Amino acid sequence: MNWNEPHPQYGTPLHAIGGKGIELEVAGYPHYSWTNESSCCITDLLALFEFALKRGADPSIICPNGCSGVVRFRVVTGDTPSPLYDLRQPVAGRSSISLWLAFSQQAKELDDQRPNQLPLASSFFDGILALLLRDIPKHKGIVQKRQGRRGSPAMVELPEATASMWQKMMMNEESCDVILQCVGGDGRVHSTIVASSSKVLSAMLQWPRDESREPWQVPLEDSKEAVEAWRLLVYTGLPPADGFTTDLLLEVLDLSHRWQDHLLECGLLTTALAKHVVDADSCGRVLEAALTKDLPELRSECLAFARRSRELRRDWEQGHFSGETAKHLGNVLGASRKGTERPAGLRRWDL
Repeated sequence: MNWNEPHPQYGTPLHAIGGKGIELEVAGYPHYSWTNESSCCITDLLALFEFALKRGADPSIICPNGCSGVVRFRVVTGDTPSPLYDLRQPVAGRSSISLWLAFSQQAKELDDQRPNQLPLASSFFDGILALLLRDIPKHKGIVQKRQGRRGSPAMVELPEATASMWQKMMMNEESCDVILQCVGGDGRVHSTIVASSSKVLSAMLQWPRDESREPWQVPLEDSKEAVEAWRLLVYTGLPPADGFTTDLLLEVLDLSHRWQDHLLECGLLTTALAKHVVDADSCGRVLEAALTKDLPELRSECLAFARRSRELRRDWEQGHFSGETAKHLGNVLGASRKGTERPAGLRRWDL
């Protein structure tokens, strides 16, 4: 079976999960929680996603524009005649990630209007997104669909010989014609590479200059370590054998965001940082960066981790987070901080 072959209506197998509709039930007005049957259904759905991903289903595959399918998500209650949620999203022209991300954003808008209710739908979608983002093939990123341009995978698996060739080119500093003057030392790059990688650096290289001074020197206020890490990822798409620290990746993310480069656009940094969300501290720092730079995929990964982490829940209840970070954590944790009264009947729900 080809796990990435699209169906004319339902799209790829990953798109088809939920293609005939997902309906769940909650009980316990006004502080709803899933019924036992719905909790079992959610477990089965997540297992189905994992089953497909382990067999090679690619969450970055774009569904053909001709697909007519629509995924519908409903949550019903025994207390009200109308559903708590009734959301629809077309599959045409979307990857599985962008489909469920659209659901997550739609649900969050509704959850924000119900501050006293657990964000059940948002948590459900974040759980799916956490699976999809975790299983993006190595070194592969996603380009978001833009006006007049169809989104497509920005990167593919790269043969080692090709990566090695680009690494040798990077190390051949004699042919470099741009010097990035950083705090702590200089980094040398090729103008054709940086111009193709970054809109900001490309524009900078068009500024008038003294042609007699070669190579071109670009003063920066960034650390040499961050620029070297950025340079390695731009040239080869690969981290060093011992990897990068979370702090260094956040510095590279700041560079990429300011320089509007392809590392950010293709999703490589989002995927790398998502793998560094391993405890309360890293989740808080990465979530703050995701909110500041408006990176919804990375935000969803952090919130999905927060929902599963007892350590992070404890830190949040003790007031270790502030600002937008605390607000978004509060939306998914559904618990009062330590020292405040917890609404009667409110249950903790972990997907």
